[in-house]
Amino acid sequence: MRRLSTLAGVLLMTATLTSAAAAATILVVSQDGQRQWNSRVTDANGNPDPTAGSVTFVTGPAVPPRGTGSLRLMTNPGRGDGSAQMRSTRYGGVKLANLTELSYFAYSAMNNGQQFPFLALNVSNTGGSTTDDILFFEPPYQFPGEGGPTCAHQTITVLATWQKWDALSGCWWDNNGEIGSGGIFTQSLSAYITLHANAAIVNANGIGGLRLAVGFASAIDNFDGNVDMVTVGVQGQSTSYDFEPPSACKRGDGDGDFEDKDGHKHHGQFHGNSCDNQGGEKDDDDQGRHFESNSVSSSTFTADDNSQTLTMIGTGLDGGLPVGFTLVVIDYNGLAPAVYNLTLTDGRTFVGGLVSGAVSLD
Repeated sequence: MRRLSTLAGVLLMTATLTSAAAAATILVVSQDGQRQWNSRVTDANGNPDPTAGSVTFVTGPAVPPRGTGSLRLMTNPGRGDGSAQMRSTRYGGVKLANLTELSYFAYSAMNNGQQFPFLALNVSNTGGSTTDDILFFEPPYQFPGEGGPTCAHQTITVLATWQKWDALSGCWWDNNGEIGSGGIFTQSLSAYITLHANAAIVNANGIGGLRLAVGFASAIDNFDGNVDMVTVGVQGQSTSYDFEPPSACKRGDGDGDFEDKDGHKHHGQFHGNSCDNQGGEKDDDDQGRHFESNSVSSSTFTADDNSQTLTMIGTGLDGGLPVGFTLVVIDYNGLAPAVYNLTLTDGRTFVGGLVSGAVSLD
Protein backbone atom coordinates (compact mmCIF):
# COMPACT_ATOMS: atom_id res chain seq x y z
CA MET A 1 0.00 0.00 0.00
CA ARG A 2 1.20 3.46 -0.87
CA ARG A 3 1.66 5.74 2.13
CA LEU A 4 -0.98 8.45 2.14
CA SER A 5 -0.11 12.11 2.30
CA THR A 6 -0.99 13.99 5.46
CA LEU A 7 -4.26 14.93 3.74
CA ALA A 8 -5.03 11.28 2.94
CA GLY A 9 -5.80 9.49 5.10
CA VAL A 10 -32.24 -10.07 17.39
CA LEU A 11 -31.72 -11.51 19.47
CA LEU A 12 -27.66 -10.60 18.21
CA MET A 13 -28.58 -7.82 15.90
CA THR A 14 -30.43 -7.86 12.65
CA ALA A 15 -32.76 -5.08 11.70
CA THR A 16 -34.51 -4.00 8.55
CA LEU A 17 -35.08 -0.35 7.78
CA THR A 18 -37.42 0.66 5.00
CA SER A 19 -36.43 3.66 2.91
CA ALA A 20 -37.52 5.11 -0.38
CA ALA A 21 -34.64 3.33 -2.07
CA ALA A 22 -34.41 -0.08 -0.40
CA ALA A 23 -34.50 -2.00 2.85
CA ALA A 24 -31.25 -2.06 4.82
CA THR A 25 -30.47 -4.84 7.24
CA ILE A 26 -28.73 -3.58 10.39
CA LEU A 27 -26.18 -5.84 12.05
CA VAL A 28 -24.61 -4.99 15.37
CA VAL A 29 -20.87 -5.59 15.65
CA SER A 30 -19.54 -5.51 19.22
CA GLN A 31 -16.39 -7.59 19.06
CA ASP A 32 -13.44 -8.21 16.79
CA GLY A 33 -14.13 -10.93 14.22
CA GLN A 34 -17.92 -10.57 14.38
CA ARG A 35 -19.96 -10.23 11.17
CA GLN A 36 -16.76 -10.76 9.14
CA TRP A 37 -15.15 -7.55 10.47
CA ASN A 38 -11.55 -7.87 11.65
CA SER A 39 -9.24 -5.25 13.13
CA ARG A 40 -5.73 -4.67 11.82
CA VAL A 41 -3.08 -2.37 13.32
CA THR A 42 0.03 -1.89 11.19
CA ASP A 43 3.37 -0.14 10.91
CA ALA A 44 4.15 2.36 8.15
CA ASN A 45 4.71 -0.47 5.64
CA GLY A 46 1.36 -2.12 6.30
CA ASN A 47 2.80 -4.97 8.35
CA PRO A 48 0.91 -6.03 11.51
CA ASP A 49 2.19 -4.11 14.54
CA PRO A 50 -0.10 -3.85 17.59
CA THR A 51 2.15 -1.17 19.13
CA ALA A 52 1.19 1.33 16.43
CA GLY A 53 -2.38 1.92 17.56
CA SER A 54 -5.66 0.37 18.62
CA VAL A 55 -9.13 -0.59 17.39
CA THR A 56 -11.77 -0.67 20.14
CA PHE A 57 -15.54 -0.81 20.60
CA VAL A 58 -16.53 2.16 22.77
CA THR A 59 -19.46 4.10 24.18
CA GLY A 60 -19.99 7.40 22.37
CA PRO A 61 -18.41 9.75 21.56
CA ALA A 62 -21.23 12.30 21.92
CA VAL A 63 -24.43 10.82 20.45
CA PRO A 64 -23.58 8.21 17.78
CA PRO A 65 -25.84 7.85 14.74
CA ARG A 66 -27.41 4.70 16.22
CA GLY A 67 -27.25 2.97 19.59
CA THR A 68 -24.83 4.04 22.29
CA GLY A 69 -21.43 3.31 20.77
CA SER A 70 -19.07 3.19 17.84
CA LEU A 71 -15.73 1.86 16.64
CA ARG A 72 -12.67 3.86 17.73
CA LEU A 73 -9.60 3.94 15.45
CA MET A 74 -6.50 5.46 17.02
CA THR A 75 -2.78 5.65 16.29
CA ASN A 76 -0.36 5.88 19.21
CA PRO A 77 1.89 8.95 19.75
CA GLY A 78 4.73 9.00 17.26
CA ARG A 79 3.09 6.29 15.15
CA GLY A 80 0.94 8.32 12.77
CA ASP A 81 2.75 6.65 9.88
CA GLY A 82 1.19 3.37 10.98
CA SER A 83 -2.52 2.62 10.85
CA ALA A 84 -5.57 1.45 12.78
CA GLN A 85 -8.07 -0.33 10.54
CA MET A 86 -11.27 -2.35 10.57
CA ARG A 87 -11.65 -4.60 7.53
CA SER A 88 -14.53 -6.66 6.16
CA THR A 89 -14.04 -9.91 4.26
CA ARG A 90 -17.72 -10.15 3.38
CA TYR A 91 -17.44 -8.26 0.09
CA GLY A 92 -14.60 -10.09 -1.59
CA GLY A 93 -15.53 -10.69 -5.23
CA VAL A 94 -18.22 -7.99 -5.36
CA LYS A 95 -17.89 -5.93 -8.53
CA LEU A 96 -17.67 -2.19 -8.04
CA ALA A 97 -20.39 -1.83 -10.68
CA ASN A 98 -22.75 -3.83 -8.45
CA LEU A 99 -22.43 -1.51 -5.46
CA THR A 100 -25.70 0.35 -4.96
CA GLU A 101 -24.93 1.98 -1.60
CA LEU A 102 -21.71 2.79 0.23
CA SER A 103 -21.72 5.21 3.17
CA TYR A 104 -20.56 5.64 6.74
CA PHE A 105 -20.58 8.03 9.68
CA ALA A 106 -17.27 9.41 10.95
CA TYR A 107 -16.15 11.43 13.96
CA SER A 108 -12.66 12.85 14.41
CA ALA A 109 -11.46 13.92 17.86
CA MET A 110 -7.85 14.43 16.73
CA ASN A 111 -6.06 14.47 13.42
CA ASN A 112 -3.26 16.28 11.59
CA GLY A 113 -5.54 19.12 10.56
CA GLN A 114 -6.69 17.23 7.50
CA GLN A 115 -7.26 13.47 7.58
CA PHE A 116 -10.55 12.09 8.88
CA PRO A 117 -11.38 8.36 9.13
CA PHE A 118 -11.31 7.19 5.52
CA LEU A 119 -12.65 4.29 3.49
CA ALA A 120 -10.48 2.19 1.18
CA LEU A 121 -11.13 -0.64 -1.26
CA ASN A 122 -8.58 -3.21 -2.42
CA VAL A 123 -9.56 -4.09 -5.97
CA SER A 124 -8.66 -6.49 -8.72
CA ASN A 125 -9.25 -4.85 -12.08
CA THR A 126 -10.08 -8.19 -13.70
CA GLY A 127 -12.02 -9.78 -10.85
CA GLY A 128 -9.00 -11.90 -9.90
CA SER A 129 -7.55 -12.76 -6.50
CA THR A 130 -4.72 -10.23 -6.21
CA THR A 131 -4.77 -6.50 -5.52
CA ASP A 132 -4.18 -4.41 -8.65
CA ASP A 133 -5.04 -1.07 -7.05
CA ILE A 134 -6.34 0.53 -3.85
CA LEU A 135 -9.07 3.17 -4.02
CA PHE A 136 -9.47 5.82 -1.31
CA PHE A 137 -12.46 7.88 -0.23
CA GLU A 138 -11.53 10.75 2.12
CA PRO A 139 -13.99 13.20 3.73
CA PRO A 140 -11.82 16.34 3.17
CA TYR A 141 -12.14 15.88 -0.61
CA GLN A 142 -15.93 15.86 -0.69
CA PHE A 143 -16.83 19.54 -0.90
CA PRO A 144 -16.33 22.14 -3.66
CA GLY A 145 -12.85 23.62 -3.89
CA GLU A 146 -11.18 20.64 -2.20
CA GLY A 147 -12.43 17.75 -4.33
CA GLY A 148 -12.88 17.09 -8.01
CA PRO A 149 -15.52 19.16 -9.83
CA THR A 150 -17.60 16.13 -10.86
CA CYS A 151 -17.96 14.63 -7.38
CA ALA A 152 -17.45 17.27 -4.65
CA HIS A 153 -20.95 17.92 -3.35
CA GLN A 154 -20.96 17.08 0.36
CA THR A 155 -20.44 19.08 3.54
CA ILE A 156 -17.23 20.53 4.91
CA THR A 157 -15.48 18.40 7.56
CA VAL A 158 -15.94 19.39 11.21
CA LEU A 159 -13.96 18.11 14.19
CA ALA A 160 -15.75 16.40 17.10
CA THR A 161 -18.95 16.05 15.08
CA TRP A 162 -20.68 12.99 13.65
CA GLN A 163 -21.04 13.37 9.88
CA LYS A 164 -22.41 11.01 7.26
CA TRP A 165 -20.38 10.43 4.09
CA ASP A 166 -21.79 9.11 0.82
CA ALA A 167 -18.84 7.26 -0.67
CA LEU A 168 -20.75 5.77 -3.59
CA SER A 169 -21.33 9.16 -5.21
CA GLY A 170 -18.29 10.84 -3.67
CA CYS A 171 -14.73 11.69 -4.69
CA TRP A 172 -12.02 9.00 -4.92
CA TRP A 173 -8.34 8.67 -5.77
CA ASP A 174 -6.27 5.56 -6.32
CA ASN A 175 -2.72 4.30 -5.80
CA ASN A 176 -2.12 3.94 -9.54
CA GLY A 177 -3.26 7.49 -10.25
CA GLU A 178 -5.86 6.48 -12.82
CA ILE A 179 -8.58 8.65 -11.29
CA GLY A 180 -6.32 11.15 -9.58
CA SER A 181 -3.97 11.56 -6.64
CA GLY A 182 -6.20 13.45 -4.20
CA GLY A 183 -7.69 16.90 -3.73
CA ILE A 184 -9.12 18.56 -6.81
CA PHE A 185 -7.84 15.67 -8.91
CA THR A 186 -10.25 13.15 -7.38
CA GLN A 187 -12.99 11.58 -9.48
CA SER A 188 -16.11 9.53 -8.96
CA LEU A 189 -16.11 5.78 -8.44
CA SER A 190 -18.01 5.48 -11.72
CA ALA A 191 -14.97 6.97 -13.49
CA TYR A 192 -12.89 4.04 -12.26
CA ILE A 193 -15.58 1.58 -13.31
CA THR A 194 -15.54 3.11 -16.79
CA LEU A 195 -11.84 2.25 -17.00
CA HIS A 196 -12.24 -1.21 -15.43
CA ALA A 197 -15.72 -2.62 -15.94
CA ASN A 198 -14.87 -5.88 -14.15
CA ALA A 199 -13.07 -4.33 -11.17
CA ALA A 200 -14.04 -6.09 -7.96
CA ILE A 201 -13.20 -5.88 -4.26
CA VAL A 202 -10.56 -8.44 -3.37
CA ASN A 203 -9.57 -10.00 -0.03
CA ALA A 204 -5.88 -10.34 -0.86
CA ASN A 205 -4.24 -12.99 1.34
CA GLY A 206 -7.53 -13.42 3.18
CA ILE A 207 -7.43 -9.87 4.56
CA GLY A 208 -10.62 -7.87 4.12
CA GLY A 209 -10.72 -5.67 1.06
CA LEU A 210 -13.21 -3.13 2.41
CA ARG A 211 -11.54 -0.97 5.06
CA LEU A 212 -12.17 1.90 7.45
CA ALA A 213 -8.92 3.42 8.69
CA VAL A 214 -6.85 6.25 10.10
CA GLY A 215 -3.13 6.79 9.71
CA PHE A 216 -0.53 6.15 6.99
CA ALA A 217 0.56 9.79 7.23
CA SER A 218 3.58 11.18 9.11
CA ALA A 219 5.01 9.66 12.28
CA ILE A 220 4.43 12.89 14.20
CA ASP A 221 0.71 12.93 13.32
CA ASN A 222 -1.84 11.75 15.87
CA PHE A 223 -5.17 10.26 14.83
CA ASP A 224 -8.16 9.50 17.03
CA GLY A 225 -11.44 8.92 15.23
CA ASN A 226 -14.60 6.86 15.23
CA VAL A 227 -16.83 5.24 12.64
CA ASP A 228 -20.35 3.85 12.84
CA MET A 229 -23.26 2.72 10.69
CA VAL A 230 -21.18 1.58 7.74
CA THR A 231 -23.67 0.75 4.97
CA VAL A 232 -22.86 -1.41 1.96
CA GLY A 233 -25.43 -2.14 -0.74
CA VAL A 234 -24.94 -4.82 -3.38
CA GLN A 235 -27.46 -5.00 -6.22
CA GLY A 236 -30.07 -3.23 -4.12
CA GLN A 237 -29.58 -5.27 -0.93
CA SER A 238 -28.08 -3.04 1.76
CA THR A 239 -26.52 -3.93 5.10
CA SER A 240 -25.61 -1.40 7.80
CA TYR A 241 -23.10 -2.25 10.51
CA ASP A 242 -23.78 -0.66 13.89
CA PHE A 243 -20.62 -0.77 16.02
CA GLU A 244 -21.43 -1.04 19.74
CA PRO A 245 -19.54 -1.76 22.98
CA PRO A 246 -19.92 -5.32 24.32
CA SER A 247 -22.83 -5.89 26.70
CA ALA A 248 -23.31 -8.54 29.37
CA CYS A 249 -27.02 -8.58 28.55
CA LYS A 250 -28.47 -9.53 25.18
CA ARG A 251 -31.55 -7.69 24.04
CA GLY A 252 -33.82 -8.34 21.11
CA ASP A 253 -36.49 -6.17 19.56
CA GLY A 254 -38.73 -6.66 16.57
CA ASP A 255 -41.55 -4.89 14.79
CA GLY A 256 -42.21 -6.24 11.34
CA ASP A 257 -44.28 -8.15 8.82
CA PHE A 258 -43.57 -11.84 8.32
CA GLU A 259 -44.83 -14.09 5.53
CA ASP A 260 -45.06 -17.90 5.44
CA LYS A 261 -44.62 -20.26 2.49
CA ASP A 262 -48.34 -20.03 1.65
CA GLY A 263 -48.38 -16.25 1.54
CA HIS A 264 -50.07 -15.72 4.92
CA LYS A 265 -48.81 -12.72 6.84
CA HIS A 266 -48.41 -11.82 10.49
CA HIS A 267 -47.35 -8.56 12.08
CA GLY A 268 -45.20 -9.30 15.10
CA GLN A 269 -43.84 -7.03 17.82
CA PHE A 270 -41.53 -8.35 20.51
CA HIS A 271 -38.92 -7.39 23.06
CA GLY A 272 -36.69 -9.76 25.02
CA ASN A 273 -33.80 -9.23 27.45
CA SER A 274 -31.60 -12.00 28.79
CA CYS A 275 -31.08 -10.10 32.07
CA ASP A 276 -34.74 -9.65 33.02
CA ASN A 277 -38.21 -10.88 32.16
CA GLN A 278 -39.72 -7.54 31.23
CA GLY A 279 -40.21 -8.40 27.55
CA GLY A 280 -43.40 -8.92 25.60
CA GLU A 281 -44.93 -10.19 22.37
CA LYS A 282 -47.83 -9.08 20.19
CA ASP A 283 -49.01 -10.83 17.03
CA ASP A 284 -51.75 -9.95 14.52
CA ASP A 285 -52.43 -12.19 11.53
CA ASP A 286 -54.07 -11.47 8.19
CA GLN A 287 -57.28 -13.15 9.38
CA GLY A 288 -57.83 -10.65 12.18
CA ARG A 289 -56.64 -12.82 15.07
CA HIS A 290 -54.70 -11.13 17.87
CA PHE A 291 -52.30 -12.51 20.47
CA GLU A 292 -50.65 -10.49 23.24
CA SER A 293 -48.39 -11.73 26.00
CA ASN A 294 -48.93 -10.80 29.63
CA SER A 295 -45.89 -12.53 31.12
CA VAL A 296 -42.45 -13.62 29.91
CA SER A 297 -40.71 -16.32 31.92
CA SER A 298 -37.46 -16.42 29.94
CA SER A 299 -35.58 -14.92 27.00
CA THR A 300 -32.52 -16.89 25.93
CA PHE A 301 -30.02 -16.25 23.18
CA THR A 302 -27.81 -18.72 21.34
CA ALA A 303 -25.41 -18.29 18.44
CA ASP A 304 -23.22 -20.21 16.02
CA ASP A 305 -21.06 -19.18 13.08
CA ASN A 306 -24.05 -18.59 10.81
CA SER A 307 -26.95 -17.41 12.95
CA GLN A 308 -28.25 -16.07 16.23
CA THR A 309 -31.44 -17.25 17.90
CA LEU A 310 -33.83 -15.76 20.47
CA THR A 311 -36.20 -18.09 22.30
CA MET A 312 -38.87 -16.36 24.39
CA ILE A 313 -41.33 -18.31 26.58
CA GLY A 314 -44.32 -16.99 28.48
CA THR A 315 -48.10 -16.68 28.69
CA GLY A 316 -50.71 -14.41 27.15
CA LEU A 317 -54.15 -14.07 25.62
CA ASP A 318 -55.07 -15.37 22.17
CA GLY A 319 -58.34 -13.76 21.16
CA GLY A 320 -58.95 -13.11 24.84
CA LEU A 321 -58.32 -16.73 25.92
CA PRO A 322 -55.31 -17.65 28.10
CA VAL A 323 -52.50 -19.57 26.37
CA GLY A 324 -48.81 -20.27 26.69
CA PHE A 325 -46.47 -19.16 23.94
CA THR A 326 -43.02 -19.89 22.58
CA LEU A 327 -41.43 -17.44 20.17
CA VAL A 328 -38.26 -18.36 18.28
CA VAL A 329 -36.59 -15.76 16.07
CA ILE A 330 -33.52 -16.68 14.00
CA ASP A 331 -31.16 -14.07 12.55
CA TYR A 332 -29.00 -15.24 9.64
CA ASN A 333 -26.52 -12.35 9.82
CA GLY A 334 -28.24 -10.51 7.01
CA LEU A 335 -27.52 -13.30 4.52
CA ALA A 336 -31.18 -14.42 4.59
CA PRO A 337 -34.40 -12.97 6.03
CA ALA A 338 -34.91 -13.38 9.77
CA VAL A 339 -37.32 -16.22 10.65
CA TYR A 340 -40.20 -15.71 13.09
CA ASN A 341 -41.76 -18.83 14.66
CA LEU A 342 -44.68 -18.38 17.09
CA THR A 343 -46.30 -21.40 18.75
CA LEU A 344 -49.35 -21.12 21.07
CA THR A 345 -50.62 -23.87 23.37
CA ASP A 346 -54.09 -23.67 21.77
CA GLY A 347 -52.56 -25.18 18.63
CA ARG A 348 -52.08 -22.02 16.59
CA THR A 349 -48.64 -21.75 14.98
CA PHE A 350 -46.93 -19.55 12.43
CA VAL A 351 -43.51 -19.69 10.75
CA GLY A 352 -42.53 -16.92 8.36
CA GLY A 353 -39.69 -14.80 7.04
CA LEU A 354 -39.21 -11.06 7.55
CA VAL A 355 -40.48 -9.07 4.55
CA SER A 356 -40.59 -5.56 6.04
CA GLY A 357 -40.01 -3.79 9.32
CA ALA A 358 -37.25 -4.47 11.81
CA VAL A 359 -35.66 -7.22 13.87
CA SER A 360 -32.77 -6.10 16.06
CA LEU A 361 -30.33 -7.08 18.79
CA ASP A 362 -28.15 -5.05 21.17
